[in-house]
Order: sequence, then C-alpha cells, then structure tokens
Amino acid sequence: MTKQFQKIGLALILLTVGLSSCVNLKHVNDFSSSSLKSIKKFEEINYTFKQNCLDNCQDKKINDLSLSTKDCDCKLNEKADSVTLLIYNSVQGYLDGLTNLSNNDLTSYKMDTLTKALTEGDFGSIKIEKEQVEAYSKISKILLKAFTDEYRKKKIKEYVKDANQPIKVLITFLDFNLSANLVGKLNVQKQRIERYYFDLTKDPTLSTIEKRKAVEEYYIQLGKIEATQKELVTYSKALKKITEGHQKLVDNIETLSKDEIKELLTQYSSDIQDIISEFNKLKK
Repeated sequence: MTKQFQKIGLALILLTVGLSSCVNLKHVNDFSSSSLKSIKKFEEINYTFKQNCLDNCQDKKINDLSLSTKDCDCKLNEKADSVTLLIYNSVQGYLDGLTNLSNNDLTSYKMDTLTKALTEGDFGSIKIEKEQVEAYSKISKILLKAFTDEYRKKKIKEYVKDANQPIKVLITFLDFNLSANLVGKLNVQKQRIERYYFDLTKDPTLSTIEKRKAVEEYYIQLGKIEATQKELVTYSKALKKITEGHQKLVDNIETLSKDEIKELLTQYSSDIQDIISEFNKLKK
C-alpha cells in the first residue's frame, strides 16, 4: 500500500512539474494575432507608388491638353512597389509564424517567397541599403529554419529573440516607406492640384458656373487624396505599436508567466485592435 501511495505521489509531482513548465502563451498569441491582423491591412490600402506616378502623369497630360498615347514611365515606381511588397511579406510571414508557435501549431510559410532576394539600390522613390538587405536575409533564414525544423511552442524564445532586431529594421523601413515617402508624394500632389485649380478660378475666360465646377472637382480630388493619407497614417500607428509590443515581448521573454507581463501584452493587443477598428472605419 505504501509503495502504491509513493507511486501516486511521484506521478502527481511529475504532473505538477510538467504543467508548471508549460507556460500558457495565450497573451502572446493574442498579441501576435492582433499584430498579424493589423499588418494585413496593407493589402487593403489601394494606393501604390506606381499609381501615384500614373496620377501625376495623367494630370500633366490634362494640364497640357495632351492626347498623347505614350505610356507613362513608371518602371522605377513599380520596382519600389515590388520591394515594399517583399518586405511586407517577410514581416507578415514572421508574425504568422509567431501566431502559430504561440498556439503550439507548426509554422508554415510559402517556400517560393523565401527565394526572392532583396538587393541594395535606388528604386525611384525608395532606397534599399545594406541594413535592410541583411535584416531581410536574417528573417528569411529564421522563417526557413522554423519551417524545416518544425518549430513548436518550446522554440518560441529562440524564434522571437533571433528575429527582434531584423524585424524591427524591416517594420521601421516599411513604416517610413509608406507614412513618409508615399504620404509625402501625396502632399506634393495636393499642392499641384491646388495651384492648377486656383489658376482656373482666376481665369477671366471662364464663367462663374465653370469656376464653381472646377472648385467642386478640386474638393473631390482633395478628399480622395486625404482619405488615402489617413489610411497610411493609421497603418503607421499599427506598425509602431507592433514594434513596441514586440520589444516588450523580447525584454520579458524569460518571465512570460508573470501577471504584469500578461497584462502588458494584453494592453498592446487591445491598442492594436483599436487601431484596426479605426482603419476599418476609414474604409467605409
């Protein structure tokens, strides 16, 4: 009887140790899921560097009363978009992996995406430097390793710590590329149409009705531009919040079971969800 009780006691001890070593990562999963959802809003921003180039080209033709069928040269802007997409995909892939790991699922990633290289150079509106190239390469290797080695929850510390610096570089670049470069181009576009329509309102050959029509067209165009800018700025807020939250996750990766860490990551999840709601309202 005594031996039987000893066996039961040993089993309970082993079970307790096993349960205590298995950290509940729901708060990490909530943060990564919210981050992933917000990152994917990139795909709902219906404006690109190429589109900006085409808009400018068309505006110039209209102003010059040109009926030229010659295509606008937007190759560099198209390249800028493809580079931006590469970086977005790598960030999105990393967060997808973190979401799966924190849910104890196997990580998965499109292998063909990992084979696309990022190179240094000037691509019209953006410039890729060595820092971004190295960060992209590191994230690609981390994703490939996580996929081929079949990472699960027990590997989450290694996954997060290895990726922190390169993912910060890539998110920062993505943020600057959209919230500074593309928003800046839209500001230039706003100034250009303002000058154009201002000249129309002062044209003595136009009637009052024609001038009013011009003013109406100006505000329609201005509204579209500013709506796009609001989307980009709101998306930028999400990127910054993800970067902050991920750093806090890394800083506290050894103490994820503490209540204060759970509350901290839960707050970041909530903040990101609020930004997602803000973005969704702009799309209506």
